[in-house]
Amino acid sequence: MEKTFEFLGIHRSKEPKFVLPQAAKTVDNSLPIKDSEILFEVDALNIDSASFNNLKQLSNNQKEEIKKLILEIVKERGKMHNPYTNSGGVFKGKIKEIGKYFNEYHNNKYKVGSKVVSLTSLSFTPLHIEKIEDIDINSNTVFIKGYAILFLYSPFAVIDEFEFEEDVIMKVLDVCGAPAQVAKYSKISDYVVILGAGKSAILSAHEAYKRVKPTGKVFIISKYEEELEWFRKGQICDYTIQADATDPIEVYSKYIKVSDRLADLVVNCTNVENTETSAILLTKEGGICYFFSMATSFQKAALQAEGLAKNIELIIGNGYYPEHYRIAINCLKENNVIYDFFKHKK
Repeated sequence: MEKTFEFLGIHRSKEPKFVLPQAAKTVDNSLPIKDSEILFEVDALNIDSASFNNLKQLSNNQKEEIKKLILEIVKERGKMHNPYTNSGGVFKGKIKEIGKYFNEYHNNKYKVGSKVVSLTSLSFTPLHIEKIEDIDINSNTVFIKGYAILFLYSPFAVIDEFEFEEDVIMKVLDVCGAPAQVAKYSKISDYVVILGAGKSAILSAHEAYKRVKPTGKVFIISKYEEELEWFRKGQICDYTIQADATDPIEVYSKYIKVSDRLADLVVNCTNVENTETSAILLTKEGGICYFFSMATSFQKAALQAEGLAKNIELIIGNGYYPEHYRIAINCLKENNVIYDFFKHKK
C-alpha cells in the first residue's frame, strides 16, 4: 500500500499530508527523486489560459510583475498552482533522470534526453524554478531554467517523433483534452456550439466539424472578431457569432437568429468567469454541456441548470483521454490554418 501511495505522489504532499499533490497546498519539490519518479529538465511552461489571464489582471499586464507572481507561487507552493483559479498548465523539457521502479513499470521505454511535454497539470507537478528567462505575454509561455518531477502514473508525451516546432506542440498539448472529448461526444447531424475562440476552441471546432457533417452545424461564439476570422479561414464552422459569453441574453438572442434549434453539444472554452449560463441556455433538452474552461464554477453551472429546468448532461472538463495528444497533433496535420494559428497568432 505504501508503494501505491508513492506511485501516486502522495509522499510529496507537505500541507496537508496524505493527499494527492493536486489537492495539497504545498508540495515537496526537493531532490533527489524517488525510485517511483522521473525528473525533467524544464525550459518552458505554458500556463493555462484562465490562470494566465488572472496573472495579467493582477499585474496590470506587466511582464516583470507576472514573473514575480509566478516565482512567489512556485516558491510558496512547490508547484505552479494558481491559488485564484486552482489551475496550472504544462511544461516542456527533456528527461534528466528515471527512477528504478518507474523504468520497470514502463518496460524501459523512456530514455534520458528525450524531449517531452507534460500531460499532467502543473497544479499536480512538483516544480523548481531557478530562473525565469523571459515571458511571451501573448502566448502564455514562460521560458525558465528549472526542473519538474512526475510520478509513476503521471502522463506525459515524448515529442521527438513529431515534425512540428516544440513551442507549437507545447501549446497544442496544453489543451489536447478538449478536442479529444469533442471527438467523443459529437456525431453526425449534431449542432455544436463552442464558446470562446482560443487554442482549445479551434482544435475542438476542427474535431466537431469533421463529425457532424454533412447535416450538422458548428457555431463559434467569441467577443473578438479577430479570433473568429481564424475559424472562417480554416473552414471549420458554419457560423461565427460575435458576442460576450458573460452576457447570456446577448448570446442567446444572437444564436437563435442564425439557428433553427438549440445545440446537441455546447463546449465552453472561455477563459473568464460567469459564462456558465450562456452555455446552459444554448443546450437542448437532453443535450451535453461540456465545461473545458478552468474558469468555470461547476457549482454555478449545476444551480443554473436546475433553475432553468434544463435536463442536460453537465461534464467537467477532464483534460485526459487515451491518446488525446495524438488527436490534437493530427489537427495540425489536417488543417494548415490551425497550424498557422498556433505558430503565429498573438
